[in-house]
Amino acid sequence: RLIDVHGTLYGYPTIDKCGQDWRLIGHSRTENDETFASTLHTLEISRSLQSNDINEDLPILNDEFSTNVLAAWGRLNLGGFGEESDGRKEQKKRSLESLQYLDDLASMLLPHGPSGRVSGPVRFFERQHTQQNGQEDDYPYIDLIPNLYSIPDSKTTYKNFCFQLEDFPELQQVLLEHEQVHIVGFQDMSESPLVHHMDLHGTESEKLGADKRLCRVYMDLIHPWEQGSPTRFNLPEVAGIPLGKGGYRAFRVEVHYHNPRRLAGFQDSSGVRVYYSTEKRQYVAGLMLLGDYALKLRGSFTVGSSRTNTTSTRGMKHSFYCPSSCFSQQRLGAENVTVFRETLHMHASGERMTNVRLDSSGDIASVAEANYFDFSRGAGFASREVPYQINTGDSFLTTCYYSEKDVLWGSSSLAEMCQSFLWYYPKQGGYSLSCGYIDPYARAYDTTSLSSLGCEMSYDRGLVDQNLERLEPTERCQKRKSYKAPSTKELEQQWPALLQLINTWAGKEDKSVNISVTIGEEDDNSNLDENCRLCVGGQRPTQRDTIVPGGFSWTCDELDAALPVLFTEPWLLLIPKRDVATCEKYQSAFAELCGCPHATEEIPSHRWQITIGLFALLLGLITYSKRKRGTARNNERIG
Repeated sequence: RLIDVHGTLYGYPTIDKCGQDWRLIGHSRTENDETFASTLHTLEISRSLQSNDINEDLPILNDEFSTNVLAAWGRLNLGGFGEESDGRKEQKKRSLESLQYLDDLASMLLPHGPSGRVSGPVRFFERQHTQQNGQEDDYPYIDLIPNLYSIPDSKTTYKNFCFQLEDFPELQQVLLEHEQVHIVGFQDMSESPLVHHMDLHGTESEKLGADKRLCRVYMDLIHPWEQGSPTRFNLPEVAGIPLGKGGYRAFRVEVHYHNPRRLAGFQDSSGVRVYYSTEKRQYVAGLMLLGDYALKLRGSFTVGSSRTNTTSTRGMKHSFYCPSSCFSQQRLGAENVTVFRETLHMHASGERMTNVRLDSSGDIASVAEANYFDFSRGAGFASREVPYQINTGDSFLTTCYYSEKDVLWGSSSLAEMCQSFLWYYPKQGGYSLSCGYIDPYARAYDTTSLSSLGCEMSYDRGLVDQNLERLEPTERCQKRKSYKAPSTKELEQQWPALLQLINTWAGKEDKSVNISVTIGEEDDNSNLDENCRLCVGGQRPTQRDTIVPGGFSWTCDELDAALPVLFTEPWLLLIPKRDVATCEKYQSAFAELCGCPHATEEIPSHRWQITIGLFALLLGLITYSKRKRGTARNNERIG
């Protein structure tokens, strides 16, 4: 008997009551010897690509990614017990033909155990994106793969590996002829089980790309990958990412190592293979992030502290609203924007996540949904509801659900995130679509209201019941899922802007992040020194790997590379000119520490405090922007 079930947790499966859609066509059994373990069972089964049971079965889509399939086998307990008139138990037999209800089957299933199940990715369709004259693997590529790295015995480690175009002579020769090529695909090459995720960042700046020491400020997020996700990602045949002149010039591969047992002695060389083509694609692909993509909730609780939160409510939801003003005709351009991949991202305590697209009338247009988020199978859930188009006046509502207490927001594997990644084309004007935390142009007219203004993220959080707003049993067999999204008017008028709300939390249980925004202030250029270097004579510091005070793990060598940029084009480092101190202050504070020749001047303590504070501001903006693409500098100014 073939039974159609679905799982909601690591436990007993739930039998589909809205439709038993899988059909057994035939089966065979081959005995190799007398042991059951060597017996080969072959089953032929079928199901419609989109079953009628839309809320218990997932669609099987013809896309570029494999589908994770789980199958289990075992026995039915056909024995039952009846009670005689004298109270004695009598074992009885039941036949499959006598079963009239699915509940009878559920009561007869025996646990299959680990030897009675199998799971893995299955590709149901042939790959669509291939070269005209060969397979996709025939594309030339560059390997952004570092030398062996010794993984520290720490629970969480972030490590940056830096690359320039000059590191790849063959690509350099191609660029001499073509000037620009297009990235067409990625192959994630993870070598260690301790790799939690890898993020490929890049920079189009010639100045930043000329010095690898600046690679931690390569902020454009090009390609994120989480453990458990497909390792191959090909762009659609009509879209590419520019590389070379007018495109990316240097890269940073940020690897997050998750080592909860603090294992020692492990080495790794995980990285990304980047495929490119000399035939430029019709469109440029972009990447948009929704939710709390820059971790502005870092340090506050997802649900609450077990010491202070005594509520019996099961959990809490956090919702982020990206308004229709972010998707005006001016931002979208003349052509429709097509989303071709969408991934939902949470961590271990995440239980449910949705990303709802609302049309200009506030009605639900599409939904990406992970009803039962499973971190053990990867930190990213790929939506099956792609491709789709973003139209003028659309908006997005990203919601994450949690129930475990004492968990903080943050970048660690033990902390939580709520982010949605949308890959799309065409990318307009060199900048990806974004939903800013602060819209300076709108704030110029109203700096006091907590309402969302312009293209600015709104936020709301609230307690939810044990079901975390999943479908009720009575709704499960409906043709259309029921989502209770607030009206557009309610979202735009009642939900506060995220950063403005965070400032109201000061003194409460949640950690406050103080944000100030200045609109219309002229930059003060009096401190700028185009020839500023860390060492007065322009020499490179001798203590290059020494960590600069301030708590942000920058080395003296990185600071030496950053200062010339800070005093010429500080916006490349995401800092306004008015926040740049004088060159002498940086030199007096750090030159001796970093081993600059003739740096013997006694450093007054107050100058240490001033310079460390100013430099901490710079570093805070940079490190606080994990998973934030460089387009943020075009849409917000945060000081």
